[in-house]
Amino acid sequence: MTASTPTSSSVAPVGNKALAFPARVIQRVIGDRLSGHLIFTDPRDPSIGWNLYVGNGQLHYANSTVGHQERFNYLCQRYCPQLSTTLATDETEYQYLCRLWQQGQLTLPQLRRLLFLFSQEALVHIFAMPQAALQMERVAGLDPLVLCVPIKETLSQLRQAITQAVQVRTYLNSPLQRLVLTTTERVPADLWPMDYGRNIAAALPQLLEQTPVLYEVATQLRREAIATAQLLQPALVNGLVAQHPYTIPTSDTRPIVACIDDSRTIQRNVRLILETCGYRVLGLMKPTHALSALNDTKPDLVLMDISMPEMDGYELCRQLRQTEALKDVPVVMLTGRDGLVDRIRARMAGATEYLTKPFTPQELLSLAERFTRTAAMESHS
Repeated sequence: MTASTPTSSSVAPVGNKALAFPARVIQRVIGDRLSGHLIFTDPRDPSIGWNLYVGNGQLHYANSTVGHQERFNYLCQRYCPQLSTTLATDETEYQYLCRLWQQGQLTLPQLRRLLFLFSQEALVHIFAMPQAALQMERVAGLDPLVLCVPIKETLSQLRQAITQAVQVRTYLNSPLQRLVLTTTERVPADLWPMDYGRNIAAALPQLLEQTPVLYEVATQLRREAIATAQLLQPALVNGLVAQHPYTIPTSDTRPIVACIDDSRTIQRNVRLILETCGYRVLGLMKPTHALSALNDTKPDLVLMDISMPEMDGYELCRQLRQTEALKDVPVVMLTGRDGLVDRIRARMAGATEYLTKPFTPQELLSLAERFTRTAAMESHS
């Protein structure tokens, strides 16, 4: 037998109510000894939800609907650091752990312990939501079914963690929301106590460089997720760190601007300028990895530094122009050089335009508007 979970397409809304109270729903599950698969979707960010699998009022498993890899990395670091943490495509941690058990790499008691600990962590976040959109399938759908524990007794062990999660939710909606540094200036260390404020302020730009979720930051710091959120509280409350949805909605029509530059400062500047004006920014710091990422994303505009390690912007631009799917994408070269020879070389490599650093927000926005508008017109012609 293989481990499986039901697909969201087979889940139907329960009743006509848009929102439910998770604590009351679970009380009913216990009292009426219900069975099934419940999905609690966070009304503050519909891209994030939590699964609860129950049978006869007992807990079979609980996990998130998204961010399986990020959450699994975090939980493994805490509870089973000896395990490989690479999930296969579309594989949940439940499926992965059951596969290890079936292959003899985990004993049944070890498997049950991990599933229980992982479920406890998810239950904390389910109970931290005062309200949630609720969907339910009448069959739990877990295969194999290896965990069956009383929910009430499980929750009694989590009271303190739930209280802390409720408090954290006043400034951070979910451990799966993406965290973005909103300033290009130095983060003020006086937001934190003097003994460690300087270290936190200095580390934030690198910690948040790839717009991680809280689980990823906690994994980097080797701290518990709620404690990590508490550490970030001053930056979140003061607006230095913003929260973005875990995933971009499929209906998102924002123009995509790719920025290929090995400078963290440039990446932060570009993201701050463009995202606040309605663009989606894809930040790429390694030119050798850029082509595959651009092929996957199909940006409307590429901003490209000339002076980069491993491969300069001229060579990368030439390769981009030789790639069928990207050959017509506008490319703006970013550089501190402003000589005629450099401009000619950029044009010969296939660049569309040339922007000298440092540039003003208006200069960047003007270029972005011009080229993304042109691309949109051509796509509809």
